[in-house]
Amino acid sequence: MRRSPRRRSTRKRGAARAFAAALLAAAVLGPAVPRSAAAGPADAAAPEVITVDTGQQSGPMKKPGLGSLFGVASQPDTPAGLADASQNLLAQHAALDGDTSYPTSTESVAGKLAGTGVRMIVRYNDLMGGWPYVWKGLQPWLDEVDSATRSLQAYRSQVYAVAPLNEPDNKLGTSASSPFMTDPQVQGGTYDDKVNWLWTQTVRRIRAIDPTVPIMGPNYEHYNPWESADRQPRMRAFLVNAMNTGTVPDVMGWHSLGPSPGDVPESLTHYYRPLEQELHLPGAPKPVVIEEYGPGSGDFEGVPGTMVKHWAEFARHGVDAAAMGTYTNVGLLGNTLRRTADGTLQPNAGWYFENWYQQMQGSQLAVSRWDTRHYQAADGVASYDPGSRSVTLLVGGETTDLDAQILGLAARGLGPQVRVRVDDAHWTTDPGAADRTVEHGGDPQSGGYAVLDTTMTLDGSGNLTVPLRGLTQYDGYRVTVAPAAAPAPSPTKYEAEQAHWTDAVLHNGSDAALASGHAYLGGIDHADSSVAFTVNAPSAGLYTMAVRYANGGTSDATHTVTVNGRAEGAVDYPPTGGWLDREPHLASTELLLDAGTNTVTLAKGTQYAELDDIDVRPDTHRYEAEYASVTDARTSPFKWNGFPDYVGGIDNADSAVDFTVQAPAAGSYRFTVGYADGTASPATHQVLVNGGRQATMAYQPTGSWFDSAQQDRAEGRSSVQVVLQQGANHIRLQKGDGYAELDWGLLSPT
Repeated sequence: MRRSPRRRSTRKRGAARAFAAALLAAAVLGPAVPRSAAAGPADAAAPEVITVDTGQQSGPMKKPGLGSLFGVASQPDTPAGLADASQNLLAQHAALDGDTSYPTSTESVAGKLAGTGVRMIVRYNDLMGGWPYVWKGLQPWLDEVDSATRSLQAYRSQVYAVAPLNEPDNKLGTSASSPFMTDPQVQGGTYDDKVNWLWTQTVRRIRAIDPTVPIMGPNYEHYNPWESADRQPRMRAFLVNAMNTGTVPDVMGWHSLGPSPGDVPESLTHYYRPLEQELHLPGAPKPVVIEEYGPGSGDFEGVPGTMVKHWAEFARHGVDAAAMGTYTNVGLLGNTLRRTADGTLQPNAGWYFENWYQQMQGSQLAVSRWDTRHYQAADGVASYDPGSRSVTLLVGGETTDLDAQILGLAARGLGPQVRVRVDDAHWTTDPGAADRTVEHGGDPQSGGYAVLDTTMTLDGSGNLTVPLRGLTQYDGYRVTVAPAAAPAPSPTKYEAEQAHWTDAVLHNGSDAALASGHAYLGGIDHADSSVAFTVNAPSAGLYTMAVRYANGGTSDATHTVTVNGRAEGAVDYPPTGGWLDREPHLASTELLLDAGTNTVTLAKGTQYAELDDIDVRPDTHRYEAEYASVTDARTSPFKWNGFPDYVGGIDNADSAVDFTVQAPAAGSYRFTVGYADGTASPATHQVLVNGGRQATMAYQPTGSWFDSAQQDRAEGRSSVQVVLQQGANHIRLQKGDGYAELDWGLLSPT
């Protein structure tokens, strides 16, 4: 019998799009099963190691990093419950007393946040308007400060701190001819002198109205002194002035917008804390808040594997709180919510990963990486909850194999057997989109993927190693170790060994220790080899099937897919470096299911792969027009947003939006779009499928365009029937009669 080779994944929509979302395995402490134990590729490098020491506890969990800049808005109407379950801190615009005209101002969102645990940083500098800020004179500024301070008295209990200035190291107008520099009422010889003088006047003004509200500063954009010689002297001058004028901030804050999670540890431990001590700063050591963190690299905001590396360094070095910088649009809790076709906001993998962090209880545990200088390596945060005697580790950030060594479990009263559960917050992307920026992925989900839920035995020293294999860079993983108990049911998961299988080999002995149900199927090697799952679907439609598999060969393998006898392409299995006894991974494909009971059959295709289980959920992908291929039109933001939300200007003969969609099977589908027609007359777009004209999309007037205050609340919906081939298809909407803007497209069965 030839063992079925296994393969790595990259999530594809439709025709076997694999998502290398890592399937993890847990085992007893000691070396993982050597790669030479099964036929396959040459041995790979030894796994990286993260160590969690339950004997090193550093007080209650602070959870720094659970926050976002402008994460809550009145438009879109961010659900307060989702904010409460994933955020501790929001940085929001200050507002003048009674002014709710701006949807992300504190006045606009305070009502919905009442009764939650979310606190706000109130950013006064945003009252100036403009970017960089527009200086309109000292008295107008002080009047705005007075009004904003009176305003916040109505929601004072929701205020974490007031930030009088934002990025004052460069955003008030540094040129000699700027209004700020030439204002004779602003005292000081240099730009920094004038900023420090303004700080003093502003704090005094706030204190005249509210003597006790916490004040945070200086909130510099850049505080990484090793990169520029002027940065540490600037911080020193700020603190000296604050000490001399009695305006020392209650909370120290700055931004960290570089790509390295190590920037904050460097600036905090090697520059700021020594400066506090040198100056004998009153109240030191001060709480430290990173009011904006993370790079504008396109793969940070809301992405689980990128966020967790910053969280780890914040926790390790005693940062009190932090909020993600915003590189996507506002009101989405830091890119962790998605607009849906029914007009609601729904959570994606980033939200679930933050929610896992929010749920962690008890004491923070020491977590150490294999390489303490490799800030882009996989990293994690961990807690021990004495009430449940459980350890939780959140980890991710690198495409790698990893061993999580958890020490001192027996000393916490656990063992000799423990329950080990591994969950994956999988970040999706659309490989058919023209704009494949990672942050633009993240389809809404119903929860993480339950990868493993099993009973393990501690080693003789009372420790455990959890080997995590095939981690992918943008996913986040939760490892939970608790007293021994039965696994929890997973209603969307179907075990291969419990399916109807033909001409395959059942593995249910010691080589199945890493299988989710303590068994898996191999030997799916012959022309008649197949595994038929009985899958229940609540309604007819498109579904995503995640497959836990292994491909120990050196080339890609496939299984053909049929649903109720209907051919639906193949699922693709990249090599995994071993078999299911030590290298489980995930792949995925799209299915077209009937309502009720379906038979989903995976059969021998090319090369060899072993199967552990499948997880089948409704497909939630919405094809965004602004990420499609756009010809002679413009991508534009909704009102108040800074980044594209829709395509407008589809006004010329060659103007078009070309969506690449995936069809699980050949046949008829319905393609629906969200649109705006702000004219008084109907409009049309011609619909071409794979180059051939098939239909006309008709648009009735909606009363407004997408750049109105309505945003997408008044958008219309229109649909046509199209005939698609199995796999990738191009649906092109091009200018017809009249004018219409496009927001999104959605594929569904007829």
